[in-house]
Amino acid sequence: MGSVAESVRPLFGSREKRIAYNEAKCRDLNRAQWMKGGHPAAGFLCECWRLDCAVRFPISREEWQEVRSRPNRFAVAPGHLAPDVEVVVTRYQRYWLVEKLGEAGEVAENLE
Repeated sequence: MGSVAESVRPLFGSREKRIAYNEAKCRDLNRAQWMKGGHPAAGFLCECWRLDCAVRFPISREEWQEVRSRPNRFAVAPGHLAPDVEVVVTRYQRYWLVEKLGEAGEVAENLE
């Protein structure tokens, strides 16, 4: 069975919803990689709002746990911020931990 992000795709909606769905899809891909190989450090896919983003960066097990600690948090490449719908929680050298706000945050939580 696929994830909610894979099975429910909005045809219309706000920018916030589209961003949340895109990032949830990236989160699902990263989760699948983790469960398959157990090594998210091998190449974590940026979970940003950009549909064409293919940036990857290493991430440790502890970092993975921090990112997944809340359903409205995502790991993105530095600078890949949508400031109108998210804030940076922590800036690490390899990635930024961001948190969705408002409608985007609610959608991200519902897609977990």
